[in-house]
Amino acid sequence: MKTRPRAFVVCLFLAGALAPLGIASGDLREILSRMDKAANEFKAMTAQVSYLTHTEVLNDDTTEIGAVTMKKVQPGEVQGRVDFTSPDPKIITIEKRRVQEYLPKIKTLQIFDLAKQGPQLDTFFLTGFGTSGTELAAIYDVSILGSEQLSGQTVTALQLIPKNNEWKQYVKKVVLWIPDQGDPYPLREKIFEPSGDYLLVTYSGQKINPPLQSDALQLKLPAGVKTEHPGQ
Repeated sequence: MKTRPRAFVVCLFLAGALAPLGIASGDLREILSRMDKAANEFKAMTAQVSYLTHTEVLNDDTTEIGAVTMKKVQPGEVQGRVDFTSPDPKIITIEKRRVQEYLPKIKTLQIFDLAKQGPQLDTFFLTGFGTSGTELAAIYDVSILGSEQLSGQTVTALQLIPKNNEWKQYVKKVVLWIPDQGDPYPLREKIFEPSGDYLLVTYSGQKINPPLQSDALQLKLPAGVKTEHPGQ
């Protein structure tokens, strides 16, 4: 597997225990159709977010809590920011295939140039928020895993397996938990890596297309911050 920064997976702009329930293919078409409509209307999103990272070789789980803001600046391009508050404060931003990670405790900014993974990033960052159902079906083998209750709602779990073998070097599969009623934006995403590691992202308090300040996604740094370019 190719190496990639931790920030790459954190921002992937997402089966475990669910068993297939024999849901008809027509239901999948209905979900993808709802996602087509939502993609045309999607402009921005804010939410509280929990990131659970599982490291397979250590059988270790770590959880980070924060707030996420996403904005579609043009078709196929998203800008994002995650403000982590626990256990350690940090800010991650994504813009034009560049990831910045600011670590305030050590006053350090790490910049990752991910242009080589551009097509993958554009797709992964938008998965569930801005990508239409038609686009998902073209890029992934999409199937329904089952139905369950999540945050007081009935949701359907969609499994996405990349069709492109190169993409599988980064992501083995993604599972999205889509509400059966209302907006078809995921309440949870699970991103599996070939190593066995995975990232479980859970959203709460989602607001779709809220008004954003023009500088809402900009990273404002204090004086004296050290800049690093890992991997260069």
